[in-house]
Amino acid sequence: MPKGFAALALTLVVLAAAGCGGDAKVTTTTSAQGKTGLACSGTVRFPKAKFALHSGLAFGAFHRYILKPYRAGTFRKGAPGRTKALVKASAAALFAYHELKVARTDAVCDGPRLRRLAESVSNALSAVNSLRGLKTGVGLGAIDIARQAFERLGAEAKDSGTPIADR
Repeated sequence: MPKGFAALALTLVVLAAAGCGGDAKVTTTTSAQGKTGLACSGTVRFPKAKFALHSGLAFGAFHRYILKPYRAGTFRKGAPGRTKALVKASAAALFAYHELKVARTDAVCDGPRLRRLAESVSNALSAVNSLRGLKTGVGLGAIDIARQAFERLGAEAKDSGTPIADR
């Protein structure tokens, strides 16, 4: 088993055991004017630190297992190691999606600084969700859309004083 894949699996197990989710839940609300928003029920301990950790893990998984192989041409038909890279990318997309969901909860349940990032996190979630077909090689065009969403989220997080580092 490759060292990077083992590290990703170990991280998943540690996070599941740590119970990082807490008791907070995010719900979508709709105002009388039809505008949708996100609301938090419950509390999150250390939301800024958790936001930085979970979003950093999502960024790292996306960059290492999806974006780098994509740029290297590993996902092209006939490329050596294509199937293995696509399976890793699919697993990384699932992992990044989960971590972004947790980061969104942290953002929504924090003060105004992180709450401003909730929309960008939601956009990144949608972009990562569109990567579900990577295991079969379908949806490779969505990688660039996801890259743009991650870049936008990273820039907004940096501007708000909560920079995101790849983990």
